[in-house]
Amino acid sequence: AQEFQMRVVTVSLEEQSFSSIIQVISGAFMLVSMHGAQLITSLFLPRAATVVELFPFAVSPEQYTPYKTLTSLPGMELHYVSWRNTKEENTVIHPQRPWEQGGIAHLEKEEQERIMASKDVPRHLCCRNPEWLFRIYQDTLVDIPSFLDV
Repeated sequence: AQEFQMRVVTVSLEEQSFSSIIQVISGAFMLVSMHGAQLITSLFLPRAATVVELFPFAVSPEQYTPYKTLTSLPGMELHYVSWRNTKEENTVIHPQRPWEQGGIAHLEKEEQERIMASKDVPRHLCCRNPEWLFRIYQDTLVDIPSFLDV
């Protein structure tokens, strides 16, 4: 942020009201967020702002495009960029979580091993696919040099 002389503001639904988050976003020129429902707040960005959607390891931006599509709708006038974590070592997995939070401990051992070895979530129907949930709920460490390349 200092290198580009930008002020960074972090928002969180756990700590702030939705209306206060909208107030912050409506004055932003860039929204950076992991893929997820919170990106709907890009509706409140001013024209010519940029949406940077971050994707975790093994999740392809080409397969999940609702927010890319949103930015291209007539009248939105937003710029869209995606970044994907391509480094498995920058991933923190949570196999013991409940299944609806991406846990896979309830699956057969062979299926757990297959999912953990997978490098790309295949196309699937939303939203109960265990491989998709495992990958979308993993934590991601953003590699700053590769992020700056986008």
